[in-house]
Amino acid sequence: MLADTLELREFIKIIYPSFDLHSTAKASGQRVVYFGSFHSRLDIEPNNCDSWGEVVLKISEATSRSSISYLQKEIEILKSMDSDCFPKLFFDEVITFDPLTEEPLNPMRIISIEEKIESQTLTDIIRSYNSEDKVVSFLIEMLSALRLLWGHTQALVHRDLKPDNILVRKDGRLVIIDLGILRQEGVKGVTNSFNAIGPCTPCYASPEQAINDKKNISFKTDVFALGIICYEMLSGKNPFLDGDGEQYFDDILERVCEFQPPPLEIYGASTEFSRIVGKMMSKEPFKRYRTVEILLQDLEALV
Repeated sequence: MLADTLELREFIKIIYPSFDLHSTAKASGQRVVYFGSFHSRLDIEPNNCDSWGEVVLKISEATSRSSISYLQKEIEILKSMDSDCFPKLFFDEVITFDPLTEEPLNPMRIISIEEKIESQTLTDIIRSYNSEDKVVSFLIEMLSALRLLWGHTQALVHRDLKPDNILVRKDGRLVIIDLGILRQEGVKGVTNSFNAIGPCTPCYASPEQAINDKKNISFKTDVFALGIICYEMLSGKNPFLDGDGEQYFDDILERVCEFQPPPLEIYGASTEFSRIVGKMMSKEPFKRYRTVEILLQDLEALV
């Protein structure tokens, strides 16, 4: 598994000599994420890199067909996006040879460079979304942004919506990041169908992810995760985490599939908003909202 090491930092310095590495993001998934900037541009470096300002440099190892597919999908979608709701992709490349020895790299490494967004993660400020009005506004903005994925020609599903993957700009606007496990509806997956679970973060996963029910992965999977986030905002806790002790992967997923959280009314939400979030978090996908438009209509009626 790729990790932030002196060797990796030296590898980046050889490829991008004028890149000043400022800091490292916390470990997440199969890649290492650095923050930094280019203080100039050499001939071997990307065009205009010295004009990008602060950037996010992501480096991954393509260890399998599925990892290559996910990385390529994220890069492809970010290239096609023209929205402030997602980070801009400046550059990407695949490194197949060691820059020092010129020997083939196995596994090869994939690098992408994105804009650095001045923001905080939702994780850091989730407690400030402590009223129904704020949560409803958050949900409407998230749904509007995600429609760019759900309504894409490839009908994409994020599959890993969680507070760590939502940035809040200084002016309050939201940005969705980490499209690393995007899935296209109705297309054969790249992970093994016999896996017990699908790619996910357990406490923000849907029941269909928990049992790797690929045929039922759709925009409703992301809607379930948004329901969990809204529930957490108003209740102060994730409904599928049990107490403060050690949380086991399988135990969390069992609660996702079996545990029915009490209605949000007990935490002060209105009856109607409690009903909306409850419907978003229905265990069976067919019981959730049939379309995004119907969900937005219900939310806008509250506003």
